[in-house]
Order: sequence, then C-alpha cells, then structure tokens
Amino acid sequence: MFIRQKVPASSLIFATLFFTSGTTWAEDFAEMSLKELLEVDVFTAASLLPTQTSKAPGTVYSFNREYFSRFGVRRLDDLLQFVPGIQLNQYRKRHRSVWARGLIDRYNDKLVLLIDGVRMQHLYYGHFSLGDNLPLERIEKVEVIIGPASSLYGANAFGGIISITTRDFADEPSVELSLEAANNARGKGSFLYNNSKFQAFGNHLRQDAPFRKERKSFTGEEVLQPLDEDYTNLHLKAKVVPGLMLKFDYAESETPFLFIPSTQDAYVEEKAWGLAAAYEHGNLETGRIEGNVYFQSDKAREYEKEQTTQSLGYEEFQNATMAGMGITGLKRLDDHVLAAGISWQLEKAEKTRYERLFHFRDGFLDPTEKGDLLSRPGISNHNYAAFIQDVWNINPKLDLTLGARYDNFEQFDDYFNYRGALVYNPDDSQTWKLMYGTAIRTPTSREYLKVLQDTDFVPEAPDAESINSLELGYIYQWDEANLSINLFRNTLTDFIREVPTPDEADEYFANSNGSLRLEGVESLFHIRPLDTLLLRAGISYLKSDDSKSGELPYLASWSSSFLVDYNYHASHSVGFSLVHNDSRSDTNGFDDEAGSFVMANLFASGQFSPRLSYSLGIDNLFDEKVVDLAGDFGWQHNTERSEREFWIHLDWTLGD
Repeated sequence: MFIRQKVPASSLIFATLFFTSGTTWAEDFAEMSLKELLEVDVFTAASLLPTQTSKAPGTVYSFNREYFSRFGVRRLDDLLQFVPGIQLNQYRKRHRSVWARGLIDRYNDKLVLLIDGVRMQHLYYGHFSLGDNLPLERIEKVEVIIGPASSLYGANAFGGIISITTRDFADEPSVELSLEAANNARGKGSFLYNNSKFQAFGNHLRQDAPFRKERKSFTGEEVLQPLDEDYTNLHLKAKVVPGLMLKFDYAESETPFLFIPSTQDAYVEEKAWGLAAAYEHGNLETGRIEGNVYFQSDKAREYEKEQTTQSLGYEEFQNATMAGMGITGLKRLDDHVLAAGISWQLEKAEKTRYERLFHFRDGFLDPTEKGDLLSRPGISNHNYAAFIQDVWNINPKLDLTLGARYDNFEQFDDYFNYRGALVYNPDDSQTWKLMYGTAIRTPTSREYLKVLQDTDFVPEAPDAESINSLELGYIYQWDEANLSINLFRNTLTDFIREVPTPDEADEYFANSNGSLRLEGVESLFHIRPLDTLLLRAGISYLKSDDSKSGELPYLASWSSSFLVDYNYHASHSVGFSLVHNDSRSDTNGFDDEAGSFVMANLFASGQFSPRLSYSLGIDNLFDEKVVDLAGDFGWQHNTERSEREFWIHLDWTLGD
C-alpha cells in the first residue's frame, strides 16, 4: 500500500559531488575543477528553486545517474551506504531499513520517499523499499536530505527525505536496452523508449535472494525455504500539452519472507498501479503555479505454506487506495522568493483480513484463526495541509530561509512544524550553515489499530512522535578538493515503542515517557590528486542517550565509507569501495552478535562504443559474513547480509 502525494521540495541542502571523467557527462566538464563543478550542480529540491549546492541550507547529498556505475551500485539502497550518517540493516521481509542519524525502526517510516515529487509509502507499515523494486535504469537523479523537514513535507519527514527524479523526455526518439546477469540465478532486462512527448519503461528481474545456505531463522533454526523472487515494472509518461504531464505506473513483485522457521515457506506478494497528473505554468518573476492530482490502488499479500505438504499455512491482505491533490505558488518579490501551497490527501484501508491455518510450534490448527489486522477495518484518513516559505537574500553573502506548515489529520491531532536556516558565504571558498527545525511522525495503521491476540487489554492510541533538531555545517572548497563537516543534535519526545501487554500475551505500541537525545558529527572529503584519480571518504560518529535506559542498542557509534575511482583509459574506469560499521550491541538471545564489519566491493565501467556501455563488479569481495540486527528487535536470531556476488551489466542505445 503506497501513499502518493505531491509535496514541495525542501531547502535543507548540501549536495556532494563526484567527478566522473571519461564518460559522456564528464566530457562536457572535463576541464573544470572540483570547485567549479560543485558550483555548476544544482539541487532543485531546495525550496523549490534551482540552488547552488554551496548556498543551500542543511545537509544534503546528490547523485546523478553517472554515479550508479562509477560507485559500483545496482540498487538504490546500496548507493545510500555512501551517505555519512546513514546506516542500513537487512530485515527478514527482504528489504533494508534505512536509519538516518540513529532514528531506528524495522520499517522505513521515519523518512519520506518522493518519486518525481510524489510521496510513496506503505499504508499499513508506513514503509517504503529501495531495492530491486526501483530500477536504476529509470532514475536520473537521487537527492538525499538528512534532517527533519516536516515544515514542508509533513508527517514522516522525521529523519530526512529521499527524492528521486526519473528520466526526462529526450529531444530525439531513442531506445535503450539493458541486460544484467549475476550468480544466484540473477537475470534482469529493461527497455526504455523515449521522445520529446512520450516515454515508456519496462523492467523484469528474476533471481534467488543471495544468502548463505547456513543462514538461521529468527528462532535460531536452519532455514530451508526457496529464495526465488520476481520484480516487474511498467511506467508510461506523456506531455499532453505544454506544462501538463500524465503518468501511469504499475509494479508487481514476489519475494521470500526470509529467516523464518524451517517448518514453512513464506512470501510477500505486491501489486500496485497508479495514475498522476502534474501541471506547471509561469516563472518566478511573473508568478509560478504547480499542481497535481493522483490516485493509486495497492494490493499486498503475505502468505506462508507448510513446508512438507505445501498447504497454505497463513494468509493476510493489506490492500488500500489513496488519492489526493495539491497546488503550490511561487513568486519573487525583490530580495524574497515566497512559496505557499495547500494539499489534500486520502488514505483508505480496503481488505485487511487474515487467516492462520498452521503455526510453527503447534502445527495445523483446528479451527483456524481468522480476523482482521485492524481494529477498525476499512478506516480512512483525510489530511489537509498548508505551508508557507520565504527565502530571503539579506545580502550577497547571507541567505535566510523561514518556513512553516500546518497539518490537520482526521485520525490524529493538528500539528504545526517550522524551520529556520542561515547560509553564510564569507568568501568563494567557505560556507557556514545553521539550521533549527521540527518534525513529526504520525503512527502507522499497524501502530494505532493493531488487533491484540489472547488478551483483554485495550491500549491507548499513540500520539505522533516529535523531534527538534539543531544543525551546524561548514564547507571548504579548494580547486581540486572539498571538505564538509556537519554537527547535529536531535531531541525526540513521544517516540513510539513496541511493548508487551501487562499479561504478556501480546505486544502493542505506546509512546515513551522519556526523551531521546541523538548527537553526532558527519564529514565527507573529496580530493582529485590527478586528473584521472578521485578519492572520496566519509565518516560519522553518533552518540545516543535515552533518558530512561541510557545508550540505545542496535546502532553503530562509528560508520564510514571509502571510494576510489581511477580512469585508466579515456572511456574506462575501475573502482574500489569499503563500507564500515563498528560493533552494535543488541538484545539477541543467541550467540552471534552484530559485530563490526568492513564490506569491500570491486567494480569497473566504461564504453565499448558511443552506443554500448558496460559495468561489472564483485559485491562483498572477501565474502565477509555480516550479521545485522534481529528482525524483530530482541531475543530473536539476527539476520544476515548477502554473500559474495559477481555481476555484469550492459546498456545499448539505439537512435540519436
């Protein structure tokens, strides 16, 4: 179930740059220094305005499609490993949880995912995935904002934003084909037809999830289930008249539910389709209007089969429909650029029933257990919101951004969030940034409507989580190097935890009485010592302090990444990367702990001809066993990341 909402872009910006010499993009900029390239790059998600990255407030990282092959990544979540302050953890539903600055949860419900400005989110879990379900062949640019942004994005913009821009229309008709192969029976193909007014993209992937045979279930037993999975995507986009764009999206997938007991096989099956229309008119000087309307239907099914008989053992549905609309206006008034907008969003649960026929401890049940996942089946939620923002150029060296947003939720309270940010450029080489802001995360359907089993306890519905954040950033740019340092301090209140009922028959969700403080520092350094060589290193330190229980488990205090890219030929490059996390304490009741790890990847990319390019690599080069945190956070066996994988990817371009 996905919520799709057009929202204004945040002005919490700092874009990193990775120079990609030897490629089509780099041929136009090969003579520029790193400092000049940073000034050329713009972040359009910054306060709805094209903004130089060195002048945009906040902490933001930007990656265009050239980065995918030059970073040796094939999935969007792999790219996020190179963002200081982000930690990834494999979850047993075959997705990776993204934790920004220590904001942990088993699902990605503390971030907002935007695709072409449209919000994507699972209604029941409040979750989104960033793996093979979002093919990189369809993506033009990825912008990552670290830090609260509810003053523009509303609920769940708690730890940041991940904004994806898909491929733009082409000036001349063209066809792009791609093929990818790897061990673990991985085969992937995609197709893109593109012209000035119409675009069609299709993608299919089949593979075995790349995990070791000796992996354990969350109860500590061996896992025997099949690992095969499928992803299919179809996307159509058209310019109907100047300023008006229509989109149709369809996606389906079937993935294994990993790390479950060996008594059953389990799968997650999803199908979703959506329609959207977006309209843009005018400019900043005369006034600009941006509007959209959308509808989406999503069907999700989780099911299990008893392994010996292959009889259905469990089945649940998480179906929903979503609809909404929004309008935003922008206008320049002297030294100010004003933006204001309103939006409406509807979320409605449809089919959310379940039936359990088999239990791994008790065997087949007679009678079977039937019910609904929600205590209020068919519930709907309307959200009305309004925002305003002012970007004030006080003088050529100083910009001030002020913004606020009001949200009225049918099922929750009303909320007001705000943000203020200063950007100061004392000279051409230095930038200082200061920001203070707030954000909220409303409870998911599962958190406030979960049906409890075998208990008469009736919990109160949790309130929204809230966060207050203070950031200080500094950037220094040399001609062939740049350094960024960001310090932050976040204070969380009313954060939602899963706790046992008084009779310990089940678990429910409740707000914490205490507060949580997260503070740390993040740094990223680029240097190009040679025209053909670039080095990139990021490091972050995180300190957590729970007022009730002290330091949080599951989090790595230190995490880092390193990447080197070398152009050994005008059209070919080779690279090497490392991703490191130090040891992470947890409450796992088994012997294996989530210790420190270093993941190494080796990769290469280039062009055989102007129409044929390639990338290839070895993921987890040294086949290190990486143990992640327990799938359900406590007293269950930890999950594991992928084993070593060899892969190759080819791209053909037909037409001009």
